Amino acid sequence: MLQLVGGLAVARADGLLVGRSIGTRKARTLLALLGVAGSGLVTMDRIAEVLWSAAPPRSPERNVAALVSRLRATLGAGVIVGGPPGYRLAGRLSTDLHVGGASVTDAEARLAASDARTAWRSARRALDLLDRGRVLADLPDADWVDQARTDHQALLRRARHSFACAALQLGQWRRALDSAEAALGADRYDEAACRLLMHAYRAIDEPVRALLAYERLRSTLAADLGTDPAPVTQRLHVAILRCSPVRPPARNQPAYQQRDQP
Repeated sequence: MLQLVGGLAVARADGLLVGRSIGTRKARTLLALLGVAGSGLVTMDRIAEVLWSAAPPRSPERNVAALVSRLRATLGAGVIVGGPPGYRLAGRLSTDLHVGGASVTDAEARLAASDARTAWRSARRALDLLDRGRVLADLPDADWVDQARTDHQALLRRARHSFACAALQLGQWRRALDSAEAALGADRYDEAACRLLMHAYRAIDEPVRALLAYERLRSTLAADLGTDPAPVTQRLHVAILRCSPVRPPARNQPAYQQRDQP
């Protein structure tokens, strides 16, 4: 598996390849670029732009072909396919970002089908792959790297929501609490995470902490954005204030964020 989260690495049966054991800096950048694209073709023009910016060599096709040849020698002949029009990863080399993303999507679908146990396993798999640091932490900032990091944060947020939602349904209150706290810690405006946190505190019979979580969110939204929490969040707050029965959320993306009921 090609690991992009936490830094570029290749996990193989015989160990982990990192740094120069993968290839030169340009070879690693090329591999990372192909990894971010998944199975999609990256055109030669885009590869040349990323590798050489405004000063490409006379024959970028030959230079890229040489880099690909070295990567194939290290990783296997069938890992990268393509030619002068562009290159892509072959199906035999999966990436943590894309496998993690598929696991998130499966978890959300399982939640929608009321299959919390399978959803929990899929979300756990997603977190194992995605919650290991910043994407391509060993590469300098660039537009494509920044976009990959943004996409990763969105996937990680969904994975944490799915895990917390499934854990609530399974009665794993502490695990739900930890996942919701992690999501809210990454984005203090994340209302869905705050609601999950409130549900978890209510489930472990700590309503005061649930109310405090709401108050922190309310004051943050008011001070930074000049807005109030969404009606669904306010309804959950009132239900906890009144000690009304609170059902664990049945799903989280996107319906849970839009139409959750206390």
